[in-house]
Amino acid sequence: MQDDRTVFKPPIPPPDSDRTVIARPGLQVFVEDASGKTQKDYFFTQGFTAGRAQDNRVVLDSGVISRHHLEVKREAGEWWLVDLNSANGVFIDGLRVESKSRLTLPVRVQLGNPGIFLRIQATGQAASKAPQPRENPAPAPPSDATLSGQAADKRQLSREAVRERLMSAEEAEDAGDYTRMVRTLIREDRVVHSKKYNQWISVLAALFLVAVGVVTYQRIALSNARTLALDLFYDIKTLEVSLSRAELTIESSAKVLEQTINTLAQQKLQADQDQIRAEQEKIAAESRRLAQERKRLQGMKAKYQEYVQEAESLRIRFPTAARYEEELITRVAREFGESELELPEDFVDEVRRYIKYWQSSSRMPQAMAALENNAYAPTILAALDKEGLPLHLIYLPLQESNYDAAAVGPETRFGIAKGAWQLLASTGEDFGLKSGPLAATRDYDEQDQRFDFNQATRAGAKYLKLIYSTEAQASGLLVIASYNYGQNRVREMIKKMPDNPRDKNFWKFIQQYQIPKETYDYVFYIFSAAVIGEDPKHFGFKFSPPLLSAAAKPG
Repeated sequence: MQDDRTVFKPPIPPPDSDRTVIARPGLQVFVEDASGKTQKDYFFTQGFTAGRAQDNRVVLDSGVISRHHLEVKREAGEWWLVDLNSANGVFIDGLRVESKSRLTLPVRVQLGNPGIFLRIQATGQAASKAPQPRENPAPAPPSDATLSGQAADKRQLSREAVRERLMSAEEAEDAGDYTRMVRTLIREDRVVHSKKYNQWISVLAALFLVAVGVVTYQRIALSNARTLALDLFYDIKTLEVSLSRAELTIESSAKVLEQTINTLAQQKLQADQDQIRAEQEKIAAESRRLAQERKRLQGMKAKYQEYVQEAESLRIRFPTAARYEEELITRVAREFGESELELPEDFVDEVRRYIKYWQSSSRMPQAMAALENNAYAPTILAALDKEGLPLHLIYLPLQESNYDAAAVGPETRFGIAKGAWQLLASTGEDFGLKSGPLAATRDYDEQDQRFDFNQATRAGAKYLKLIYSTEAQASGLLVIASYNYGQNRVREMIKKMPDNPRDKNFWKFIQQYQIPKETYDYVFYIFSAAVIGEDPKHFGFKFSPPLLSAAAKPG
């Protein structure tokens, strides 16, 4: 009988068929729009994939659908829905399927937003009805455009998944048009930012190179300026030594000639007047030459200070009280004939230590009062200037006697030093001073010219010049050290040093030798007093600076 034949039922049996059929096990799938209108229908026995790509069993041509959007498959007798990492998601009853969900058939599945629906039911199962609109419909599932703003929602892809999908170098095969557009915008934004970053990097690199160039230039310029300054400084010292020795020779020759003339006059002997006049003119001419060399020497000193200022200008330093004191110390070192560019590392701190000694004692104010009240400063400065000596040696009698013209020193194996300059009798006689009958006792003797301040000052200056032009090599601080120890071992140590200003100066001396503490203190007391004398008020003293006084400063 025709009606009793067993047949396989096609996907959608006519609802009014009275024939008995056996349905094949599988799924009936209807593609619907939001209103529930069926667009396409399919029948599958083993499951299917849906997406925009043509290799899907259900092809959905829409920009909101990923290339491979979802898969429905059978496992252990159950039907499962798998989201294939779609951009706009898969939703059942308004809830997004995170990755995999067991299906309870029949079921209506939404793909993306505004939405394409798949109504899935088992073969022979009654069709489900499309959901009716409600007064307060559930919020529409997020679209690709709102995905990033809802990343924290549990229904959305994980933050890492979104980042991987939008930021990865390779585009996902199922990427939709919106995803492609976002990736394009991201790439364009990266290009813009990359250009900006490159510009900033270029600017910073240029600034860095400029900074390196400036630092390098400063180092080179500082080194060159320092080298020029030191070379000129020691040229100056060499010339000073040469001039001092020549002046001593001229002075000695003039004295011998004068003595010769006086002797001839006393003996009323006939002499070759032309020869005498020739010698006198020769001495006068040499004196004029030396005077010109002295002027040239002053110009060299001014040039040296320009080099020093250039070298110092390359260093960034801020004005402070400590910096001001350091400048005073370096300036006094230069005036004493030592290069401030070669100051020992701890010299400034050492000078400050001796300044504190003067500040804690009443000796300096009393001594400076004696210097001012007796008007000794002009006499000392005139004598030092005449001999071409550093004017800061005015503080040497401070340490020797507190400017006391009647001072008498202790008895030593060399004799007894007397007067403001504390000269030994033998030394005084070498420079034109008569000692007097009480030279061997610790008594004041008005016949002893060492007690005559003016005569003693001229003799003391001559003695200093002899040391200055010979063993001290124009180093004022070596002069002070030699003056303190007379003929003792300090002078022997100085004489053993090389006979040139570059290798024979106070800096080299204290580095090479362990000098006696008495001499060390003696030098630093005088030096620190000279620093205080530059600005007494700054250091808490009330006396006027001797070297700045118009009445005391020699013309």
